[in-house]
Amino acid sequence: MFLLKQFIKPFFLPPWPWILLLIFVFFFWHRRWTRKFYGFTLLLIIAMHSGIVGYWLSYPLESRYPPLLDPRSVGDYDAIVVLTSSVFHREGLIPYPSLDQAMFRRIEEAFRLYQIQPKPIVVSGGHVNPLTAARDENKIPRDYLTRWGVRPQHIIGEANSRDTFESAVQVEKILKQKGWKRYLLVTSAEHMPRSMLVFTAKAPEPIPAPGDFDLGKFELSVGDFYPNVGVAREIYFSLHEYIGLVNYYWRLHFSRDP
Repeated sequence: MFLLKQFIKPFFLPPWPWILLLIFVFFFWHRRWTRKFYGFTLLLIIAMHSGIVGYWLSYPLESRYPPLLDPRSVGDYDAIVVLTSSVFHREGLIPYPSLDQAMFRRIEEAFRLYQIQPKPIVVSGGHVNPLTAARDENKIPRDYLTRWGVRPQHIIGEANSRDTFESAVQVEKILKQKGWKRYLLVTSAEHMPRSMLVFTAKAPEPIPAPGDFDLGKFELSVGDFYPNVGVAREIYFSLHEYIGLVNYYWRLHFSRDP
């Protein structure tokens, strides 16, 4: 199921929808209605590179859960669970292992919460790409926490999960083993609605502690009407989250997957 999902998912995310639409137009170009369809495709591509559309798609995701500025305000909890994102290994021109922006900001938020109230940090997430060999990706963010001053005995690595759904399943096993119940769940603000959906069902009781916020004050400018590759990247991640929400809702309510 996971492998099939990895192959199908790209066809629902840019640029594949535009490529498939344009291929469709190419084969039916002699039909009169196809030129209107081409115009629709062109407008859709422009819209999906627009800052206005990007903000409109991101805002419902990022605004769903506010930042947890003071973790002491939510009462007692047993641990901090942080979900992993992409990492970079030492290879090619990369001089040392590092984290992508989302992963760094998630780890940074977990560390901030740890400084306020030291609790064990569970770093959840392992190797994702089924076509490549595993390289202990979970160790890189754990090493960051160690260098920043988190005591090694306070760091637990969970490297068996390949996506957020599997993270919830694996974290629940750790919670049961440790006798823990309430925990802070740290991930990107945009990723938090999907995470809370599955963690609430599989590993209660999560307390949302989002980090990695991207949306500042909305100020409309002329540039927001022009296609922008940076905006397209953000729209890609927003669409990824909406598709993930639908997928996880289906898996929780209709699928027979364990």
